[in-house]
Amino acid sequence: MSLHTYSVNDLLNATERTQVLYKLAAGASVIVGTIASIFAWITEYWGASIALSAPAAVVIYLFLVRRVELDLWKNDQARLLLGISLPDINGRWKGTAQRRNRDGKPVQDSNVGEMYIFQTWSTLGVEFETEFTISHSTGGFLTQGGHHLILTIEYQADLRDPYKDNAEVQAHKGISKFKIPRNEDGEFDKSRIEVPYYTDHRESGMIKLEKF
Repeated sequence: MSLHTYSVNDLLNATERTQVLYKLAAGASVIVGTIASIFAWITEYWGASIALSAPAAVVIYLFLVRRVELDLWKNDQARLLLGISLPDINGRWKGTAQRRNRDGKPVQDSNVGEMYIFQTWSTLGVEFETEFTISHSTGGFLTQGGHHLILTIEYQADLRDPYKDNAEVQAHKGISKFKIPRNEDGEFDKSRIEVPYYTDHRESGMIKLEKF
């Protein structure tokens, strides 16, 4: 699955990523400074410890950024310590897509497939695989509201080889919107999601997702 960056439209946490990077830089400095001081106190090589502190801090900082990017951003303790509120929407769903033609009339057939969302701290990838097509996201952004989390993506749908000459199915580009509600506990409920979509052929539809 190809990943791309995504933006977060949340005025309450607009500088979250910048603040987290500052905290990681400060943490790396503290870690290296502490280790260097202990080493210098034991060996009495103060000059060498000071000279090595700066490059060592950069290495530790890059390591921490990478770990946060891949997995620490989902860890409860790390999220609390760093002030990360970005929702985790990773998952796999069974999806049923019902189409409407450009005149708004329902098309009788429906496509059943699987939806995948893979998310890191700064990148995202969405795929929807059916018998006829494989769709993948090309861009997206998250909007956090009081009652819903909305993921809006741009996507490209390509035909599978056996159906490339089928006039009933077309490759296309489009936009879809995932509207994820909050439950009574304030957590986002990803068990069932409805995803309206619109294509560049002026077709539209609805994908109903149920989480595996």
